[in-house]
Amino acid sequence: MRVEKVRVEGFRLLKDVEITLEKKSTVIVGRNNSGKTSFTDIFDRFTGETGARFRLEDFSPAQRERFFTAKMLREQAAKPEDVLAALPTIALTLTFRYDISAQNLGPLSPFVIDLDLDSTTAIVCLEYRATLAALHTLLDTPLAPEGVEPRTHFFRSLRDTVPKAYSIHVFAIDPTDATNRRDFEGAAALSALLQCNFVRAQRTLDHAKHGDADVIGKLLSALFKTASAPTAAAADQELAAKLKASVEDIERNVQGDFDHMLKKLLPAMEVLGFPSLNDTELRPETSLNVEALLSDHTRVVYTGTDGVHLPEGYNGLGTRNLIYMLLQLESYHKAYRAKTTRPATHLIFIEEPEAHLHPQMQEVFINQLNAAIGKLSTSYPEEAAWNVQFVITTHSPHVANTASFEAVRYFLNESPTSANARQTKVKDFKKGLSSVSPDDQDFLHQYMTLTKCDLYFADKAIMVEGTTERLLMPRLCELVDKSLEDKHKLARQYVTCVEVGGAHAHIFYPLLDFLELKTLVVTDIDSTKPVEKQNKHGKNITTWDKCPVAEGERTSNAAIKDWFRPDDVADKDGWQITPAELVAKTAEEKQSGYRRIAYQIAEKPGANICARSYEDALVLANPDRFKWPKEQDEASEAWEIAKGLAKADTALRFAIREKEWTVPRYIHEGLRWLSAPPAPAQNVEAPIKKEAV
Repeated sequence: MRVEKVRVEGFRLLKDVEITLEKKSTVIVGRNNSGKTSFTDIFDRFTGETGARFRLEDFSPAQRERFFTAKMLREQAAKPEDVLAALPTIALTLTFRYDISAQNLGPLSPFVIDLDLDSTTAIVCLEYRATLAALHTLLDTPLAPEGVEPRTHFFRSLRDTVPKAYSIHVFAIDPTDATNRRDFEGAAALSALLQCNFVRAQRTLDHAKHGDADVIGKLLSALFKTASAPTAAAADQELAAKLKASVEDIERNVQGDFDHMLKKLLPAMEVLGFPSLNDTELRPETSLNVEALLSDHTRVVYTGTDGVHLPEGYNGLGTRNLIYMLLQLESYHKAYRAKTTRPATHLIFIEEPEAHLHPQMQEVFINQLNAAIGKLSTSYPEEAAWNVQFVITTHSPHVANTASFEAVRYFLNESPTSANARQTKVKDFKKGLSSVSPDDQDFLHQYMTLTKCDLYFADKAIMVEGTTERLLMPRLCELVDKSLEDKHKLARQYVTCVEVGGAHAHIFYPLLDFLELKTLVVTDIDSTKPVEKQNKHGKNITTWDKCPVAEGERTSNAAIKDWFRPDDVADKDGWQITPAELVAKTAEEKQSGYRRIAYQIAEKPGANICARSYEDALVLANPDRFKWPKEQDEASEAWEIAKGLAKADTALRFAIREKEWTVPRYIHEGLRWLSAPPAPAQNVEAPIKKEAV
């Protein structure tokens, strides 16, 4: 059995989100402050592994107003039940999937309350809510001191009264009838049902920053305590017993000569008449505690030469971090095995596994995590496999792109509007990209993995066609920034640049729409014209060759054709658009949702001179930087000059040597559009509707 679905309501930015979990590992990605840590924290709050409890600040911003609404109702003498219903709650709803053929569902059995023999789900809800008996504690606050606004005084008082009036409630919900519920007293049923553990992002491995240099060694104490439990595996109990016997043997030796010598340190009390005939004699006795030895006096060292071993703190943070995480996983695994009744499932949250790890090690970690389950389970050949699910939150493209699309959950922090406060939207790749063909999904995943693309974490994106644009883009942004207000400058925003080529950019369109990522697609108009030729067999054929825009009849650019092609076109491959039509497109027609396309246009509005590619657009925008043959019209001359330019050399020249030059108009307009805050789009993928509980 496993946790199939999680719904969070009323917790911080997670006002109402639903997430499906994979059988083994689920990877949560997103920009900073998008709610990834909050998803981990709500499990910690409910299961209480670290002893943390809910606070007023944990309620979603939009929910806090309900406290004041409830206070107003109470002052108006409303029914206590109505006042209680007005108060906000924090809820965590877990949907379990189980095998109906299983003979024993274990701790999940009490939560299966439906009568449907074909049902394979059980729903468990955890709520942090107030009780009728505590309404007076929560809402009957003293009058505000003079000079303090009553509303402000009330919310200040809630910091103290919420923990007193609120408590955690656990109940099961019938998946076939939401009105059928069963309440459970206390946390015993929950702790038996679900084990949650956390590998936190802050692992205090850096002793130079007031951390503990021997944190890895201290884990041995936890491992010993678990192995000593009566319910631990026989092999673990045997090893713990041998350790204890070894320490007891040392203790007996210490209590011999060592204690006899210690006795001499005691003051000569007999001089003061102590002990008397009726008093017992004082003597020292040294005892050793295995857990204390392991926790305070045992260190993990790295094997050196000549018997000189390196302390734990002498190794690199990356190596120590990896070892620490693996030892934590092993300690959680042993704790799971040592329980009298195994939990229905085991959730382990790993925050930012990339900390201190180089890119290759990050990829190895995520790839080998699932394999580690099998390796750890082999230590218990006579027992069932470790029933664990990992939830990994990360900011690393190396970790995120290594995971399959199906395992990725994207947290999007929606900007506040006049109607709603800031909140998180969760997007499931498995559902959101279902319309994308498997071949295109495979291309996107492989491309993002190979290029370490960070689309998941950027605020905005620029997709370019070739190396020249990619090398020049930082300089282009710098030049455009000079005409922008400080708050809109691209240098102040996290903008990623992705080189995809004109033949592949359109494959990214569904992904960009799904991510709701404001993106500028910079590409070339790529005009072509028909040319009659003879093939090697002497047969006349028509080919479509490159040509200046004024002579063009088609574009060969797949990204442009896909952008403007109507949805109702049956022959998608045969549909065409002329360069003249493209040049005439308005700025509104070049925008689709969060995306905008930019291709060559006339440098001067209303002019008929248009470049075909970036290089000749650069020539037309900066005529004083090039030598002109003055033999043809301006566009044709620029095209001829561009054909003689070495792309890489030209990119480096304008990126480094040339100080002040003009950005081609189509790129300048596009970057100005990108610099502005994203506006909500109407024609992008709608939020996934949640199933009713």
